[in-house]
Amino acid sequence: MHMQTVMLLAVEKGLATCPQEYWARYPQTVAKFVGAPDDHMLFSGMALGYADEEAPINGWRTRRDPFDTWCELRGFEG
Repeated sequence: MHMQTVMLLAVEKGLATCPQEYWARYPQTVAKFVGAPDDHMLFSGMALGYADEEAPINGWRTRRDPFDTWCELRGFEG
């Protein structure tokens, strides 16, 4: 929830964000790189900055399964 709030505030100020939970797979490597104390664990991070809308990678979109493939709504009948 904290990261979500920071991300929403960033967008309000014209910044782009990218949450990065994958860091949790390499906590010792990241901790050593950033100099974190031994009694701390870095679980996630966030890229923050201005998006380069012209960069080709920013136009790439992954395929998504249709909503009905992975979700079923119950109790919302009209």
